Amino acid sequence: MKIENIICTGCSLLCDDVDIELENNVVTKTWGACSHGTNRLKGLHENRLKVPLVNGSQADIDKAIETIAERLKSAKAPVIYGGENSSNKVVELALKLAEKLNAIYDAPPSICRILLPLQEDFGVKSLSFDEILNEADFVLYWGVSIADTHLRHASKYAVMPRGTIIKMGRENRVVAMIDIRESMSMRIAQHKIIIDPCKDLELAKAIEDALEGRTPSALPELARQIALLASDLKGASFTAFFVGSGLLRCEKPEENIKAVLNLARKLCERGKCSIHPMAENVNSYGQAKTMLKALGTCMPYSFKEKRPVEPLHLLASREAVDFVFAVNSDVLAQIPLESAKKLKGKLACTTELRNVTQANSIAAIPIQALGIEAGGVVTRTDGVDVELKPFVKTSEGLISEEEVLSRLLAFI
Repeated sequence: MKIENIICTGCSLLCDDVDIELENNVVTKTWGACSHGTNRLKGLHENRLKVPLVNGSQADIDKAIETIAERLKSAKAPVIYGGENSSNKVVELALKLAEKLNAIYDAPPSICRILLPLQEDFGVKSLSFDEILNEADFVLYWGVSIADTHLRHASKYAVMPRGTIIKMGRENRVVAMIDIRESMSMRIAQHKIIIDPCKDLELAKAIEDALEGRTPSALPELARQIALLASDLKGASFTAFFVGSGLLRCEKPEENIKAVLNLARKLCERGKCSIHPMAENVNSYGQAKTMLKALGTCMPYSFKEKRPVEPLHLLASREAVDFVFAVNSDVLAQIPLESAKKLKGKLACTTELRNVTQANSIAAIPIQALGIEAGGVVTRTDGVDVELKPFVKTSEGLISEEEVLSRLLAFI
């Protein structure tokens, strides 16, 4: 059976024009999906966790939920972690669970978690993909290789399509890419600037100097490239910034992002401008947005102390955590090995797939696949909420992650 125009959850672009072939409740073919989307849609059934596990043995769902609830209640320093692969509603429930337990809530490092709070301070908005497609005549990618991370970004949303004002599409747009190495993505860029690691702040200030007619004091080896870039930026009527996790690579990523935001703000004074995080996971943006709305911060947060605290990997390294509940997030694959070792016997999770965290959890609950078997609202990487609708009949016995967290809350 062919199903047309499903929403693909292969990445945070949430492309809505993908067609699939469904046979015996399994996706066998895709049309219009990139390799990330195809892997998500066709590869899902190959590595599923299909039954709840408690201490490595098959258990029923009630036993698994009860086991996790009892461990969370008895823990003195619990952490609820994740949400980047979950719906916005599940993130809300995870926050409520952390609050009820006086626990810490944390999630993987993300460009969204740093950019969104700072955006409010600098007053630079994220405009929708529709506005960018129709109007943006300058597109700047900073610290991201879309050929590796967001494969259809340029072809569907930002560079190639024709818009109401940008009627020739690619021919009417100037594209710039800034990164620490040359990437496949740079083939479509007129401006290709390769910088040394942790030089983003200096480059942003140098571009700002050039825009203001000053001779940049930093990065003299890039003086000509900076001058040419600044010249094209001056002539742009609408500049769209897309910033990626490459800006997080230094010790103080906030300073890099503040410098880029200040540059964007200066361009807003000249014309239309927007800035967007290239969200790493399907709902990294929604996770950050939901947390920011609820707590006023995207940093790891202690409900006991009512303030931001150290991230999980640092807490684990000094054994300041005695239990972690991972919300569809492979936490052990995301933190340093020495910190991961300290969490042995202190883990439980919900998960769609078998992974390192699941294999080391005292209890693991399989859940319906978001956007395939389960619905829910997530937030696209341009800040637009998208409602996912299931198109595959769920495997017998699997329930949604929303139901799991709701039942956990009822137990505690």
